[in-house]
Amino acid sequence: MKSLIKIFIFGLAVQSASAQTTPEAAVQAALQNHPLAKAAAFQVKAKKFGEKAALNLPNPEVNAESPTGEFYTIGVSQSFEFPTVYARQKQVAKAETTLAQAGQLMNENELRYAVRSLYLETQVAAYISDQWRERDTLYEQIAGAAARQFAAGEIDFLQKTMAENEAGKVGQERLAAELTTSGLQVQLGIFTGLADLGNLDPLSSDSSNALFLARDEGLVNPSVTYQQQAAQVAEKQIDLAKSRALPNLSLGYMNQGARSTPIDYRFRASIGVPLWAGQYRANQKATRMESQATIARAEAESQAIALEKQKVVVDALTSWSKVKYYEAEALPRSSSLIAAATRMREAGQIDYVTFLRTLDEAFSIQLEYAEQLAALNAARLRMQYLSGN
Repeated sequence: MKSLIKIFIFGLAVQSASAQTTPEAAVQAALQNHPLAKAAAFQVKAKKFGEKAALNLPNPEVNAESPTGEFYTIGVSQSFEFPTVYARQKQVAKAETTLAQAGQLMNENELRYAVRSLYLETQVAAYISDQWRERDTLYEQIAGAAARQFAAGEIDFLQKTMAENEAGKVGQERLAAELTTSGLQVQLGIFTGLADLGNLDPLSSDSSNALFLARDEGLVNPSVTYQQQAAQVAEKQIDLAKSRALPNLSLGYMNQGARSTPIDYRFRASIGVPLWAGQYRANQKATRMESQATIARAEAESQAIALEKQKVVVDALTSWSKVKYYEAEALPRSSSLIAAATRMREAGQIDYVTFLRTLDEAFSIQLEYAEQLAALNAARLRMQYLSGN
């Protein structure tokens, strides 16, 4: 079973070894291929077609009638709203198109963040997998050396068994890490629509300075822009509601008299009197309240983004400080511990129990460094998302 899993992992590695995919290349692929990106683009097109339908005149009525009981006459009638209504409907349709475009930008921002986060998760998994692979190689050598020393009578059964047990546990951790990495690569390929991801950029802290630059770019999160545009749509809806309180009109042609009635007297016109003022006022108040609610939601979203930015900055500074500590002190100390413990074990100065415990602590430092590096990069990505970048 273990060999089959290794073959599977090796097959994935060979398949993806021919290309290189950067985070931004993955983002661009997702923006082109992901169904949500396509759906947002279709929504914008639908709203643009909606602008052309904003006039929305009712169908004319054509009828045949015998008003005098002596002959049939053909008539036509066309009713329509007050002309201002159609101008306001056009304005609402344009505002809704702009809202759909803001929604598309918001969707793209969400998609960029999701792809970058999954890419980072894959990078972290690959980094941890490399750590376990290095550790597994060392522990296999330790287990082999312990078996030889036990056969020579240099160590007892307890030390031999413990070395073999630790080697087995590390081997399983390595296998699990490799499977996790392969699974995340498959997920990233599905998410981006790329059949061949190739190699990913290695995990590093070099680009994390962009986190602090993002605070000064003055960019607005697309979700805030979307709420602000929704408020604009609501404002246009108020104007439209006011226009609907104006009289509607109707023009028509029909001969209601004798067959010889002059043409001038065959036309008719009517005006609809907005008598029920109460319902129009209620509709205007409802749209005005909806507008106020939308404005409040935009303010709340902007406030939430600002608060989260402050939190992300604190988290990033904390992670940055820890990363610098690990790079300057903890990681070199970890390497020194591994080297010193190995020399002392080879010299017979420490037993396998102490040796393996020391190695476990040293390698734990490397895994802790990976966690802090992941946290720092996650904060950078979150700041990019909050800034709409």
